Amino acid sequence: MSDFLTTGLSTAVQKKIEDLVLQGKLQGGDKLNEVELAEMFGTSRGPIREACKGLVQAGLLTAVPNRGVFVRKMDVREALEVYDIRAFLDQLIGQLAATNGTEQQIQELWDIHARLDKAVRADDFEAYYPENLAFHEKLLAMTGSERLTQMYLALVKELHLFRRKGLIQQGSMDVSNAEHALILEAITHRDPVKAGLAMRSHVMTAKQRLMTAIELQSVNDQIAS
Repeated sequence: MSDFLTTGLSTAVQKKIEDLVLQGKLQGGDKLNEVELAEMFGTSRGPIREACKGLVQAGLLTAVPNRGVFVRKMDVREALEVYDIRAFLDQLIGQLAATNGTEQQIQELWDIHARLDKAVRADDFEAYYPENLAFHEKLLAMTGSERLTQMYLALVKELHLFRRKGLIQQGSMDVSNAEHALILEAITHRDPVKAGLAMRSHVMTAKQRLMTAIELQSVNDQIAS
């Protein structure tokens, strides 16, 4: 197999492994089994190894000598720091989206918001989560900045598991999508200052949801022990 084909295959496998982490099917501390993944994706173990190397570099996986490759476990302090950094990036994203986004892109955002609203009414987290990601990816595309896109995606990949924990609380999807509406209204009115502040506030409330989820989990663990 040529280097070009091998690289393309490992990139595709990397995306599939990312999706498993995103969907919660692979969680922090889980060990990756090359044989099982190769069978799942219908490939040899070579592309699996290459994909894992890329995800280790991206910070989603960690390699432990003589033990294997594991889904990275980010501690709470790290996660909260990432939220703080992301808040400033999202503020910039909101500003640029309001300034550079096309009317078609804005309409597409409203369409995503409608699907999110439908998921909220159905209390369907599994439908909500991918649409939530699509919403933020659309905002990112509206900035027109490749460098910002690379920085942002590298950062949020580390938050996949924590973002699920924060959103899964009762009522949090409703709150999150109400915040999306405020962002959308500011962008629709081409108000970069308001859009930026709405984006930053959205991230900081997500951070608070994470902290609440961690506190609740701690209490439940104490009750169970």
